[in-house]
Amino acid sequence: HPEVKGRITVRTRRDGDWVEVEIEDTGVGIRPEIQSHIFEPFFTTKPVGKGTGQGLAIARSIIVDKHHGEITFRSEVGKGTTFVVRLPIRSAVGSPSHEKSQKAHPVCG
Repeated sequence: HPEVKGRITVRTRRDGDWVEVEIEDTGVGIRPEIQSHIFEPFFTTKPVGKGTGQGLAIARSIIVDKHHGEITFRSEVGKGTTFVVRLPIRSAVGSPSHEKSQKAHPVCG
C-alpha cells in the first residue's frame, strides 16, 4: 500500500556483557499461526518469485551460530513487530579470526 507510511526504529544499548539491538516497525505484524516458522529456511509469506525465505534463517544462523548471540521477537497483528538481537561483547576475543585481526600489519608508503 503506497499510501501507508510506516516507521522503523532502531535502539541500541549495553546490557552487562551484551550489546542489544532492537529493531521495531509499525507494520502489519506477524500472524500468530506463522510466528513459530519465521526462522525456518525457505519459509515465506510472499508470492512465488518475490522472496526466497532465507533472510531470517540466515540472520539467525549468523547471530546464534557464528556469534553465540540471541534473536527474539514480539509481534502484534495490526501494530508491528520488534526484533531484539543480543550479542556477547567478548565472544570474538581469543578466537583465531580475532587474533589474526589483532596482529600488526606493515604499512608501506
